[in-house]
Amino acid sequence: MKKIICLIEDLNSGGAERQLVGLATLLHKSGHNVEVWTYYPGDFYASQLQEAGVRYRYIARAQSKMRRISTIVGELRKAQPDTLITYLDTACIVGCVAKIFLPKINLVVSERNTTQRLSMRDRVKFFLYRWANHIVPNSHAQADFIGQHFPHLLPKLTCITNFVDTDKFTPKRNKTRNTPLSLLTVARVMPQKNVLRYIEAIKCVVDRGYNIVVDWYGYSGDDYYKECVRMIENCGLQDVFHFYPPTTAIVDIYRSHDVFCLPSLYEGYPNVVCEAMSCGLPIICSNVCDNASIVENGINGFLFNPLSVNDMADTIECAIVSSNLDVMSAVNREKAVSLFAQDVFLQRYLDIV
Repeated sequence: MKKIICLIEDLNSGGAERQLVGLATLLHKSGHNVEVWTYYPGDFYASQLQEAGVRYRYIARAQSKMRRISTIVGELRKAQPDTLITYLDTACIVGCVAKIFLPKINLVVSERNTTQRLSMRDRVKFFLYRWANHIVPNSHAQADFIGQHFPHLLPKLTCITNFVDTDKFTPKRNKTRNTPLSLLTVARVMPQKNVLRYIEAIKCVVDRGYNIVVDWYGYSGDDYYKECVRMIENCGLQDVFHFYPPTTAIVDIYRSHDVFCLPSLYEGYPNVVCEAMSCGLPIICSNVCDNASIVENGINGFLFNPLSVNDMADTIECAIVSSNLDVMSAVNREKAVSLFAQDVFLQRYLDIV
């Protein structure tokens, strides 16, 4: 049995947070002593950890940027874990600096997105990765990026794609299509998710005479979200396009919709697409990063160019008029069970912790 600490900024709703909670739970069930630490408030998934018997700590003193590293290092020195697993950029940077002071810790940093351009912050992060024992991108696209730009890190790379609890995320029995057809997105409302172009595309589809409903579940509230709301109003889509806050009843939300759409400009290995597939939803998504390895155009979904509103609208129309949605649903469930198995995911982490 090893003592493993998982560090992430917060436990707000999000794919990375959900995957970390799932990983911590699986490691705990496999017999390890696991704790999850955060340093920003946000406990959307805390109840899941409690139900699984995994200890959760919110270290409020580390919220201060000036005290974060010293606080985390101090807490790690007292806890003396065998392995530290970090998710998302800031936690990974903190973990690398902590490793300098605590060299005996086995440090596993996880890359949850695909780098589009190397900012100064990215360069600092990848420089610090020389102190990590293992670097775990969740997408092949990010693994390729790291290998091309930082070949000295190649020996540390282990690509581990997302898992899905396929016993929990299951299709609805005897499901019938909604009238009007319902499209679902589960994601933060942010520029990366390409929401403004998606709204424009939905406007095009509605103007072509199609009757649809679009529901978007995810965190919102900043200026970009307000801009999206204004566009919905300007397009007259208030009865078509709806934003909702995150929900813990996400399985029921998947099951109640007909098609899942993720219009992102870039992704890692999209957790929500995997979950939607496990629930038997056909997928419409942008042809970026690893998406084409998950979604085969015309087989289990549809791919589009996220920079083209017209292509997005045409692809959504193809899904609406398709006679193969039920077939795609069955194919996606089968693919999810074979591709996103949690035992394979867990074993790959067990090999490095």
